[in-house]
Amino acid sequence: MKSDCESESWVTFPAAPFQIRYDYPFLAFTQSFFTLTGLWYIQAMAMLWRVLFTLEHIIENEGIDIGLS
Repeated sequence: MKSDCESESWVTFPAAPFQIRYDYPFLAFTQSFFTLTGLWYIQAMAMLWRVLFTLEHIIENEGIDIGLS
């Protein structure tokens, strides 16, 4: 399978988000990022997952609203 393959019954994830203790379904900011950019989860490199994870924690812990618009 290629990284841009679509399926109605399954999705492929890289190991990176789960190694940094991310859970699926991902939080709203992360979901919005992938929807807006058109990237698939499997296309995100480990450093992108770390940045998204950090931003989610800033949003949650500091109460800062970081929008993607």
